[in-house]
Amino acid sequence: MKSGSARSDRHTSGRPLLALTVTLSAQLLVTVALTVPAVLAPEVAPMLGLPAARVGLFVGLCYLCAMSSGLVAGSRIAGIGPVRTSQWAIAAAGLGLVAVAIGGVWMLLPAAIAIGAAYGLTNPAAAIVLGEHAPIERRGLFFSIKQTAVPLGIAVTGVAAPALYALLGWRGAVAALGVACMAGAFALGRTRRDFDRPQPLPPRPAQAWRIVVDPLMAGLRDPALRRLGMVSFAYALTQVCFLTFLVSFLSVEHGFALAIAAGVLAAAQVTSVFSRIFFGYVADRWIAPARLLPLLGVGMAVACILLGRLPADAALAATVAVAMLCALTAVGWNGVFFAELARVAPPGGLAAATGTTQFMTFCGGMTGPVVFSEVINHGSAYGAAFQGLALVPLAAALVGWRAIRGERQAPGPGGG
Repeated sequence: MKSGSARSDRHTSGRPLLALTVTLSAQLLVTVALTVPAVLAPEVAPMLGLPAARVGLFVGLCYLCAMSSGLVAGSRIAGIGPVRTSQWAIAAAGLGLVAVAIGGVWMLLPAAIAIGAAYGLTNPAAAIVLGEHAPIERRGLFFSIKQTAVPLGIAVTGVAAPALYALLGWRGAVAALGVACMAGAFALGRTRRDFDRPQPLPPRPAQAWRIVVDPLMAGLRDPALRRLGMVSFAYALTQVCFLTFLVSFLSVEHGFALAIAAGVLAAAQVTSVFSRIFFGYVADRWIAPARLLPLLGVGMAVACILLGRLPADAALAATVAVAMLCALTAVGWNGVFFAELARVAPPGGLAAATGTTQFMTFCGGMTGPVVFSEVINHGSAYGAAFQGLALVPLAAALVGWRAIRGERQAPGPGGG
């Protein structure tokens, strides 16, 4: 059905543009904090006595903490207030950067915990704000625009971090970006009266470990949320593998200079910004999110196969075109996913549902690079690995199509 079901959270606001600005800003700032270590690692890691590749462990720990924080806090954000939660998250991420600037290598572990926990809180908080304040008929577009904060944050960091490093040194650059995040958190406080209507917090479970397990199990028991969690796992796995290994693939197997290979990735990031908005518009106007998600999975599979089958002497123009096709699909799905999540989430449960599915999303983001790297380490070519990767989104697309067929065949109210 194109229209949302009765399970969707009720639309209650007349400030949709402000809601979009707040949620996009929060997501962009925590993305900047998460991206700074990866951008500066080639220069800074040797100064700290570490190989640059160790940044993967830092990012992996960030995602692990993000998985947990989204589950723990998902059901409690409405009680705290989504904007206040976002403020705390951005401030924690900024403080993590400042701590590294001051304490160096000894602060990497607590900084990863702080930045990761912050990254896991912004999506559930944004889901509450946009779920209540975005026009129902434009939810796909609003969620998609909000999700452009991720590639925009990566692009901003890619420009700002090296420039600040040249001006201030690595400690000054990291500290400046951390302070900028904390200033952004303070600025968001001006909007709390518009969006924060704290509700009573749910009771804490008797055993502390159930704070994590109960939300996850509740989501997995819901067929619609379980399906979306599987889809997000597969699509995030594909997305992170594409973003992580594209430059190495083009450098090692196609002989492109590092600057050119990185430029191809940058062009793909620009494409993903527009594709997220475009597919959100399509989901609102022509193809329901539940149907568009499987189509995007098929597109990802085709794009991965084309990327893996590029001949070694492929022209730069053809390489850029295929990389953009990968970005169009493998990075453009997020807004459509959140629009569908808003449709199927239980009334009042959008933040908790986001935390549950986000756990699966980040799990895919953690798993993909590890498996892909092991495939390469065991002798596979990058091209063959990308072709094998195509099976993952294709399987998720089939899960989505089966769910649509089940909804179509299910008897309606009073049916036999």
